[in-house]
Amino acid sequence: MNYKIKIDPIARLDMIESAIWYNKQQHGLGRRYYNSVQQTIKSIKSNPYKYQLRHKALRMALVNKFPFMVMFLVDENKKQIAVTAVLHTSRNPTIWNERTGKQ
Repeated sequence: MNYKIKIDPIARLDMIESAIWYNKQQHGLGRRYYNSVQQTIKSIKSNPYKYQLRHKALRMALVNKFPFMVMFLVDENKKQIAVTAVLHTSRNPTIWNERTGKQ
């Protein structure tokens, strides 16, 4: 079953800033990064439970060919997935707590 996707504005900003950075490194690399993130989100949409739990209800999916992870929550009642962050794997994933005010 496919779920609706809701991308938090901060997560979208994560994606855009990273795409810009990659484009500065090599022309077109930002587009490849962005497409890889979109493919990951598409995979999450079709089967969110195949991805591991990281913290309580928070799940994480790795982006193919780039060192990033998509952090998301599943709302089964609404059949909705909320993407809360797209972070570099070197960053502490608990940043999600700071963004949502959950400590």
